Amino acid sequence: MLDWLVWPANLLLDAGGAVASLFISEDDPGFAVIQMMVATLVLAAVVAVAVYWQTLVEYWQTRFKSRG
Repeated sequence: MLDWLVWPANLLLDAGGAVASLFISEDDPGFAVIQMMVATLVLAAVVAVAVYWQTLVEYWQTRFKSRG
């Protein structure tokens, strides 16, 4: 029914699970909580890049132009 909403959530949780598994065992009872916290941080990072994308591109363009 809400496939358009489920696949981004699964993608975020997969990314959160991959990062969380570096720090905590997947068998640990608190793994789901850590996974959701990391997924929230991943979402915040994606939103921040989307918001500041134009500024970041302009910054990197001027940085590479000044080297040449």
